[in-house]
Amino acid sequence: MKNFLTYTLTRLGVDYVDIYRLARADPQVPVEDTIGAISDLIKAGYVRYVGLSEVGPQTIGRAHAVHPICDLQIEYSVMARGPEQNIFPMLDELGIAVTAYGVLMHGLLSGTAKPIGKGDPRSHLPRFHPENFEHNQKLVWAFGEIAREKGVTNSQLAIAWVLAKGPSIVPVVGARKRTHLQEALGSLDFTLSAEDVAHIEQTVPAEAVAGSRYDPRLMVMLDSERTA
Repeated sequence: MKNFLTYTLTRLGVDYVDIYRLARADPQVPVEDTIGAISDLIKAGYVRYVGLSEVGPQTIGRAHAVHPICDLQIEYSVMARGPEQNIFPMLDELGIAVTAYGVLMHGLLSGTAKPIGKGDPRSHLPRFHPENFEHNQKLVWAFGEIAREKGVTNSQLAIAWVLAKGPSIVPVVGARKRTHLQEALGSLDFTLSAEDVAHIEQTVPAEAVAGSRYDPRLMVMLDSERTA
């Protein structure tokens, strides 16, 4: 880890990184060892804060006991609300923020067309499989009705929903075009009320979404999906 951070600092041409994030928990390496190594890098001045990604409550607690964790990166959207059950309550208790990725559900919430061929990465995601896609599109259409009533796009409403879920949740937005970035920034021009949020969640119930986030092989590898 220390060697790779040295490579990173050299490539970026900087003296330190703000957040050094454990992208995935390695089941073969105790998380205490990894966080301990990052803690040493903080003491040496090469890192400022420690972040985690896609880990569950037990791992979060063990990591935080070694060194304070600043944030957890995890998939979170109106169609992926799993972290609300067991993960977010613990983060609130420990004062850990959230970096939410996948806020558009890989484009599903924005009203994207179905994947074209096996070359489309989304074709491997269960929620885009034909048997699930048509069902999920009905939820997206209902979600889009709310967006149209408010005079905003699906994407803007999806981002605004994440922003409305709490001040410690920061949505990550990927933009391949400048127009996409401008559209995303438009989500800052309006605020959803508690009633708006409740209406959206009633329209798109978490349990109504068909298909898991990733295929079964990847799901069992995610520490964040472990129930015990």
